[in-house]
Amino acid sequence: MADMHDDQADGAELSGGGKPVTGSFIKIKSLPRVAYGRDLRLREGDIILAVDAELWSNDVALFDEACQRAEEAGASLLVTISRGEVIFDILVERPLRLEFDYTTDSETTSAHELFISHEFGVLEDYRNYEALRDVYRHVVLYDTAYSGLATMLPPMWLLQHRAWEPLAATIAVYVASAAISWYLFIVSVFLLAFYFHRIQHRLIRNYSIFTEHYFWLVCAARSAAEAQMICRKLDPKARFDFSYVGPPEPIDTKPRPATSKTAP
Repeated sequence: MADMHDDQADGAELSGGGKPVTGSFIKIKSLPRVAYGRDLRLREGDIILAVDAELWSNDVALFDEACQRAEEAGASLLVTISRGEVIFDILVERPLRLEFDYTTDSETTSAHELFISHEFGVLEDYRNYEALRDVYRHVVLYDTAYSGLATMLPPMWLLQHRAWEPLAATIAVYVASAAISWYLFIVSVFLLAFYFHRIQHRLIRNYSIFTEHYFWLVCAARSAAEAQMICRKLDPKARFDFSYVGPPEPIDTKPRPATSKTAP
């Protein structure tokens, strides 16, 4: 399991098992209307457990400084979040700009117990995934990292993401430009490649919103299967087009029977 920094351990009282029981964690108290933390879909009550796989019990100012240094270096911090009974990671590139508080003794103890079972991989293998969900619990999940396929073969990339309307529009541009002249077709190919290079994951996000999927979650994972597992833990009824985690729990659509009132 992750070891604590020396300066973190100084402020925490250790139990017989070797883990702090009084070193409180940072907890999100509120989210301003405009903040990087809101863009990452963090919530009130989320607890920050670790930074770069090391248990974090420093104060808020030191956390903000660590985020600021990451932004200046053009790097990312792997921040471990506890949300209820679920722990997941997220890559943070700059200060969250949120209002923080500290966990109570009971919250601290519960968070420590959850952290014991959390496993980390090689930090460089993590990528942020965005999940958008509709009212029927169908989830669109995509990797926010750059994809060369989107630049080289936009139709194949759109087909992979099942973005049918943008796929039809892209093919129409290819066909129309080729029908006019091969020179115009070549120009269109380069212009579309440049466009998809710049906007790729934002295009999928906007298309998902068009299909009535709403921004739900951002999490860091080493694979789509791991990201799906995080989504399934947070919502046992989450469904995916290409599921690595099996079918979800059935959604109960039966109306509840009316309760009869008996006269006193």
